[in-house]
Amino acid sequence: MRRRSHLAVTFVALLTVGWSVVTTQPSGSALAADPQAELAKTRAQLADAQSAQQLLAATLERQRSDLVRLERRSEDLDGQLDLARAELAAVTAEFERVSRLLAQVREQVTAIETQLAELHAQIAELDDQLIAVAADISLRTAALGDREALLEDHLRSAYERSQTSLLEVLLSARSLDEATTQAGYLMAVSDQDALLADEIRSIRAELETRRATLKDGRRALADARAVARDEESMLTARRDELTALEAELGTLRAAADIKRAEQEAALNASLAAEGDVEAKIAENERAAQAANELAAQLHRQAAAQEEAIAEAKRRAAAEAEARRRAAEQAAKDAAAREAAARANATSSYGFRWPERSFRVTQEWGPTGFALEPPYTYGGIYYPNFHAGIDFASGCGTPIYSAGAGVVVASGQPLLPWDYGFGVVVDHGGGIQTWYWHMQPGVVVSPGTIVTSESVVGYEGSTGMSTGCHVHFAVNDNGVWQNPRNYLP
Repeated sequence: MRRRSHLAVTFVALLTVGWSVVTTQPSGSALAADPQAELAKTRAQLADAQSAQQLLAATLERQRSDLVRLERRSEDLDGQLDLARAELAAVTAEFERVSRLLAQVREQVTAIETQLAELHAQIAELDDQLIAVAADISLRTAALGDREALLEDHLRSAYERSQTSLLEVLLSARSLDEATTQAGYLMAVSDQDALLADEIRSIRAELETRRATLKDGRRALADARAVARDEESMLTARRDELTALEAELGTLRAAADIKRAEQEAALNASLAAEGDVEAKIAENERAAQAANELAAQLHRQAAAQEEAIAEAKRRAAAEAEARRRAAEQAAKDAAAREAAARANATSSYGFRWPERSFRVTQEWGPTGFALEPPYTYGGIYYPNFHAGIDFASGCGTPIYSAGAGVVVASGQPLLPWDYGFGVVVDHGGGIQTWYWHMQPGVVVSPGTIVTSESVVGYEGSTGMSTGCHVHFAVNDNGVWQNPRNYLP
């Protein structure tokens, strides 16, 4: 009775699924494979391919950004070379300025060489990645062929078996249990084929992703190689030009040394003519010591000026934007743009030259002028050292603050050792600028917020001076530095 009930249930199930269920029985190793596991594995490989594509896209985006920076740096180098050529060609070219410009050019050349080396490393890495992608495509294409062949074999066998009705299969079985097992097996094989078809679709999607990755990568690789070739060619030409300019700089150095020697001889002769040389030298040394002590004292008081300095920088930013807009409005031709660029030139410190037009009369550094006091710089003692730059444009010329800051000393703060009038501005970060030999009178007072548009005094010849000029000095955390390193 139980066997008849079992047979009845089996026939109801068969009638429910219909007579048209056709499939085949996989043979060999295909029977041993777990379709669900194979599909999961394939989907994981698709996810890996998509992840690799995203990773390569990020690499390509970073490389494009690096190429843009390389090209911009190359443009900056061209501008610096143009400026160095112009300075060397000018009759009034100053060795110190040209030397600094060429040093900057050399740094740019080195930086571009470094970037090119990084670019070549990126190209090699990308090339390796693309070779791996191509190898993966080859392997997965072969796997796809195997799976498609297997499914095709299943479908062919299913078509051949469809000529036998399901009822005949059941009736030809030796027992009802055997018939039930065969019917269930045929239905399960149909599910396996569905899973196999899903796996094939996933492999195809994976291959499409990998092929797109390979195509994009090869295009980016070609672009990067083209940029590298162009930049290396231009860099070779720039190295040659830099070598030629540095050779010219040697000639300029000799001329500058002659000029400096003549200048120092004239200053020493003037000093000797006035008499009391030893007394003046001693007095100047005491004045230099007083300046060092005042600078240290002002550094200790700098914390109280932070809020005022911040306000000065806010004002300076607004003024710089106004100058930029005015320059754009006025610059209708190349000459106007060049003049506007010179007038608005600002260094990385936010500094401008304290006078709008001038000529340098004495550079910073060791000198043979006996009146300059001794100074130890970079661990080396110099018996005579000029701790600033002297420049002149004529008595009464307005002197501007080099940049945003707050006045921390003004008037005659070095009395009784130096009767010169001057101003000290604190710019924050331990940087002070000093302006000396101004005309008598106080233009600004301690606490005054200033920017590069602010007049702090007028060119004069007070104190230990040989004529109207400005002694401009930069004290950076207690050390007198070359002002040119802080100016545009």
